[in-house]
Amino acid sequence: MRIAIPVVSGEVFSPLANAEAFHFYEDDHGKIVREFLEPMEESGTDAAVGLLERYGIDALLCGTIDDTERTAVGMAGIMLFPGYSGKADDAALRFLSGSVVSDPNNHCNACGFKGACSLKDKGGCGGN
Repeated sequence: MRIAIPVVSGEVFSPLANAEAFHFYEDDHGKIVREFLEPMEESGTDAAVGLLERYGIDALLCGTIDDTERTAVGMAGIMLFPGYSGKADDAALRFLSGSVVSDPNNHCNACGFKGACSLKDKGGCGGN
């Protein structure tokens, strides 16, 4: 399975469109066998989802996610697991161990910025 996590300074970040990079992981029977960081060269939901598609990502772990991003990820056929926070490496390990269950209803709506949360506080709704 190929997993992606949007990051800023190694931490899970929201929204996808403003992440500085994606940390990619590949697992074999629950163990990470390959990982690397891929910088975002463009911002925006289309650029983020396009990057995930180019790398054949199966699952996206993230913090909060707005409806536009949720729809784009779903249309790309990528499984979505919102509700993560903290270090990306820790999130990947928790996901692979099955010890954390994602909240599929975790939406980014609170600030009213319609997915541009980090433009307001430079840290996303979760304060990452």
